[in-house]
Amino acid sequence: MSQRLWVKLLGAFALIILLGVGVTVLLTRQGTATRFTHFMVDDQMFTPEHLQDDLVAYYQEHGGWQGIDAAFPQVVRHASSGGMMGGVMGHAMGMYDSRILLLDKSGAVLARIGRRGQNSQLPAGVSGLSIRVDGREVGRLLIDGEPMAGAGEGSSDLLTGVTRAALIAGLLAGLVAFALAIVLVRQITHPLAALHDASQRIAQGDLSARVSVQGEDELSQLGGAFNRMASALETQEALRRNLMADVAHELRTPLTAIQGTVEALQDGIFPLTSEGLNPIHEETLLLGRLVEDLRTLAQAEAGHLSLSVAEVNGGELAERIVAALLPSAQQAGIQLTLHVAAALPPLWGDPQRIGQVLTNLLSNALRHTPAGGEIVVQAAAQEKGILFSVQDSGPGIDPADLPHIFDRFYRGDRSRSRVTGGSGLGLTIARQLVEAHAGRIWAESPLPGRET
Repeated sequence: MSQRLWVKLLGAFALIILLGVGVTVLLTRQGTATRFTHFMVDDQMFTPEHLQDDLVAYYQEHGGWQGIDAAFPQVVRHASSGGMMGGVMGHAMGMYDSRILLLDKSGAVLARIGRRGQNSQLPAGVSGLSIRVDGREVGRLLIDGEPMAGAGEGSSDLLTGVTRAALIAGLLAGLVAFALAIVLVRQITHPLAALHDASQRIAQGDLSARVSVQGEDELSQLGGAFNRMASALETQEALRRNLMADVAHELRTPLTAIQGTVEALQDGIFPLTSEGLNPIHEETLLLGRLVEDLRTLAQAEAGHLSLSVAEVNGGELAERIVAALLPSAQQAGIQLTLHVAAALPPLWGDPQRIGQVLTNLLSNALRHTPAGGEIVVQAAAQEKGILFSVQDSGPGIDPADLPHIFDRFYRGDRSRSRVTGGSGLGLTIARQLVEAHAGRIWAESPLPGRET
């Protein structure tokens, strides 16, 4: 997967680079040809009228053509815009087989630039440009020329040189760009290859697979999301294994008791009477509660627990739950009291589920409070609802156990004994029901023998 991806990316980068270099070279060649033609035709071509005016000015300044033979090249350069432009014009004229002649009225050559050793007279039928001062003709200017055989070759050499330079520069830039592309492709494909390998390990059952995350770009965010997903899967797998082990343990105890009782009845050890069947009945009731608790917990954790939301009187609900469990507390020799604050705000929720939470909390307190102990239930107004608290005088909770008491089948004494009874799911179900109502539940054990 990753190899095919980096080949495709490098191929795409190479194609883009080649297209860019080709377009750049082509546009550079065309632009240079266009500007050179414009330079030769519009900007730098020799203008006879300018030279004609300069020669008139020279004649007027000197009162004649004295010294014109020596000064003629300077006058021509001045007419060609002078300075640097004159030098460029001289190079341009070198590309032409040109002759510039200044003749007097009789046609004798006074000065010239260009081909020497040729006829100094005006060609037949050529009159030239008249140079007139104060209305009288004082000379004539002849400019004739054809492009030299090497002129086209010169412009062609110029374009070839520009094209070669542009091509070399483009290839060098392309090589640098391709090297950077290799680095970029590696930065993209390396994390993807690591993700691919880690996902393969997870698919094979190794949920400990993780990827290294560096930076904060999209690939790093993807790696972080993958690691969080893997951690969640690993946690859920651990919970699943623990749940299966816990359920197997919790089911084994009542089933073993039922099996032992049945075998004793079969062997005649116990008489087949209602008293002999009572242990089987009690264990089946326990199994039924365990199965129901597991069903409720599964619905709550999956978010499929239905709630019949209505306005609930928190004080009356607490009084009803306490009254239902008061006989059990009295039978165990435990003092159970209730304190309800005045003017409690209305509570919106499922009254049956909220009552189940209070029942589970009170049942847990009754199991862990010794005879002669005390349980205090309170209902107080809070800013966003009602705070229910259940405080008992039991042995307290080890601080190391506080974060886990709402876990499934968790018992702080590690003995997994049923002496205290319960399915081990009551507090877990209470937490799920409270969170389903957008509430919060927690445990505190500030002093030995006093837990809330």
